[in-house]
Amino acid sequence: MSTVMKPPAGCGRIAPASSELRAGVEQMRLPDPLGFGTLMAPIMALAYYRDGAWETPRLTALEPLQLAPHAQALHYGQAIFEGMKAYRNLGALFQSPALLFRPYDHASRFNRSAQRLGMPRIDEEVFVETLEQLVAHLDKLVPERLAQSLYLRPAMFGITDHLSVTPSTEYCFVVVATPSDAFFTTPIKAWIERRYSRAGAGGTGNVKAAGNYAASFAAAAPLREQGFHQLLWLDANSRTHLEEFTAMNVFVRWGETLLTPPLSDTILPGITRDSLLALAGPLGLAMQERPIAIDALVEAIGGGADIEVFGCGTGAVIASVEALGDESGLRLPLPAPSVAPLLRKSLLEIHHGLAPAPKGWQWPVGTRKQP
Repeated sequence: MSTVMKPPAGCGRIAPASSELRAGVEQMRLPDPLGFGTLMAPIMALAYYRDGAWETPRLTALEPLQLAPHAQALHYGQAIFEGMKAYRNLGALFQSPALLFRPYDHASRFNRSAQRLGMPRIDEEVFVETLEQLVAHLDKLVPERLAQSLYLRPAMFGITDHLSVTPSTEYCFVVVATPSDAFFTTPIKAWIERRYSRAGAGGTGNVKAAGNYAASFAAAAPLREQGFHQLLWLDANSRTHLEEFTAMNVFVRWGETLLTPPLSDTILPGITRDSLLALAGPLGLAMQERPIAIDALVEAIGGGADIEVFGCGTGAVIASVEALGDESGLRLPLPAPSVAPLLRKSLLEIHHGLAPAPKGWQWPVGTRKQP
């Protein structure tokens, strides 16, 4: 579909939330610790696509959506999402109280996901302005501490109430927000998944389709009791090379070289991944995008090679791996990380406006001209 969301002629900015909703925000208190994804902001953004056009998004109370039991998304999984963040501005580079990180890159990826699943595109300006307005209304809920954020979850799903195996003709676009810590606040243990596959060639592995994540649940559930936090997926064809974690891209520092698997139609093009590729050079690291053989990696770690493994993503930022395991009984500890903390520090300084960044990475909230 090529239809894009554009405000109707004569329409101004997205209408502000009611005074009652704003009062609800003022009354909220942030707990310590925040956790991740548990405390939901009381305002969300909402828009519907009907009769071949998008309505203008509006801010409304966080409340259940009406959805028919035979809605298309429930049966055929026509659903996508993005994960992105607004950070408290802690520096002097911008006057805005909060900064979105690379919102137009997230908008572009959202549209790539929509296109892959046969959904209507959303105008990127409307997408970003919707986020800005929501964050501006939720400013009190943008945490103050380094690495904390107001996590934003834009999503779209088919709502047409029919069971024919065709794309929906009606859609819901919604953005919810949750004040959160990073997904992982300490090093993690990763399980090398040798039985199941995350994505196959020609599938939806390189977009944020909801079903990509549900497919990992059966494999991950029994591992939590063993202390493992993430699955490390291998390629579907031979199960010999690293692809990514369930919720993060994967990096390996091998000596003075930083490695990550090259993008393909089975690996998500992470916004954080792309950011680290740009930040590695100033730290003096040689950066290579190339296949990484799991057996060679395990053998080298076991032999005492200078190696660290870490994941990166919007939710986690950067998470060092302290141990690898698999069904063969492998329990392989990794040495203390050295580069991952430096990359994390550099990225967080950019997130919070404490350091300059490439154009488009730091997006001040509330700087658009009022109508």
